[in-house]
Amino acid sequence: MPDHILKVAGRSAKVLFENERIRVIKISMRKGQKFGPHTYLKGISYNVNEGKIRAKMGEGKTSVFKFRKGEASWTDDGESLGVENVGPAFTMISVELKAGTPHRRTGSHFGSGSTR
Repeated sequence: MPDHILKVAGRSAKVLFENERIRVIKISMRKGQKFGPHTYLKGISYNVNEGKIRAKMGEGKTSVFKFRKGEASWTDDGESLGVENVGPAFTMISVELKAGTPHRRTGSHFGSGSTR
């Protein structure tokens, strides 16, 4: 199985936040930059700006994907791909759900204090 994006992307991937439930990663790609085969945990990705990548999927199929600013997408656990940025510099935020993360709301993330 390929390595996680944090091992493959080097300084182009930075952990912004992490706890026992989630990990938030900022991934920045320069025009023409390539990342070898890599994986993510299940979660969502948010496109900070427009982008275009050529991706080689785990089964060998190659496709070109265009991303719109503000668009979000789902990633399943263990999906594998290698990518090349064939558009302008591109940044995305990946929010990964760690194993055992509940898929229901368990209360306000701001605490139970008054809103006044």
